[in-house]
Amino acid sequence: MSLRGPRIHAKWRLGVALAILYRMFRRILGIALAGALLATVPACGGGQKPAKTTKVKKKGATKRSLLAEARDDAKAGEIDEADRKYAAAFEVDKEFDILEERVDFLLHAGRASRAQEAAKAYYDANATDPAGYRMYAETLIVGGKGVEALEVADQILSMNAEDAAGHEKRGRAMLLLDKNQEGVDELRRAVQLEPKSGQFHMSLGIALHKLREINEAALEFRAALKSNSEDPTAHVLLGMALRDQNELDESKHYLDKALELDPDNGQAYFELGVLYNMQGKQADAEVAFAKAVQKSPNESRFWYAYGEIYRVQERFDDAINAYRKAVELDPPYPKAIAKLGLMLVERKDWDAAEAFLTKAIRKDTKNPVNYLHLGAVYAAQKKYKVAIDNFQTFLDLAPKNDPDRARAKEAIQELKRR
Repeated sequence: MSLRGPRIHAKWRLGVALAILYRMFRRILGIALAGALLATVPACGGGQKPAKTTKVKKKGATKRSLLAEARDDAKAGEIDEADRKYAAAFEVDKEFDILEERVDFLLHAGRASRAQEAAKAYYDANATDPAGYRMYAETLIVGGKGVEALEVADQILSMNAEDAAGHEKRGRAMLLLDKNQEGVDELRRAVQLEPKSGQFHMSLGIALHKLREINEAALEFRAALKSNSEDPTAHVLLGMALRDQNELDESKHYLDKALELDPDNGQAYFELGVLYNMQGKQADAEVAFAKAVQKSPNESRFWYAYGEIYRVQERFDDAINAYRKAVELDPPYPKAIAKLGLMLVERKDWDAAEAFLTKAIRKDTKNPVNYLHLGAVYAAQKKYKVAIDNFQTFLDLAPKNDPDRARAKEAIQELKRR
């Protein structure tokens, strides 16, 4: 495999470098026009360390008190207050660690868009700092923005082709774009460059798990544990892989160990819920999923699973509430959108179904399932023309092997007879 995986064309890389210099020029010019000191402008030399941002001369105690209050608010679930105080602490003393903690908090609090805004502001203002690029790329990946994340990852690698984190970000961005093998190749490169990084082993393992290469994924998770035997996330992921290898007792051992290391680990409860569901222990699965959403209330995937358990038990009101939560979070869980639409249709709540599905289509015009459900809503309301239009759009977008294609065609024929 080449050093970069799929190489960036030399002219394109030159363009990236010029774009970075142009951004820096605009920044320098803006500061000059404002009458600021040129000494505060970072140096342009690609091989030099990034210049540190000038700190505001204020007492460190103010920064410490703001950080302490932000952390207390974060623990209490006061997301907006915590975010405001993190931002204030960064303004007092522009240390990258403060911003990184704020961005990480926002990502875990289900505020991916706000995390992107904070990271992008630093990325725009610090054109020579690779750490800013990595942070911004991470927020884009978590927010599901594969195209933008890939662009930023390529910028990282244009500055240093052997930046392991750049390859890791690039690989995960590729996976978001369903370029799975290219993504795995990039993640392997990250592991080759930093073989002792448990995080990179976990990223590669997650990618392999997605491709159903379960045995190899388990090996990567074991390698992550070798790097740090006390990492609860590595225990969770290995437990997940072992479960999918049908090693159920060993799977539970690692999931229990993760909860011993971190009793508030929502993902451990989630994977445990999936394990119980496989074993047909629905009551235990419900308890585990309830714990998952309690410990990690901003994880849309956990709420979706919680809704699935309720739906199987025919507790439809509870299922709808859980699906709504999965849809409202940032980013929403994609499967929850279609499932909530279907539930509203099955409940014959036509007005709510129409409002929800119309909004869902505005956000994602390429999802065929929403058109199928909206066609059913309009058909029930005797709005035959728009019903036919939506069923036809479903047929235009749906894969050729979609089992619902026959149903949509029959619905169109029936509606035309009316």
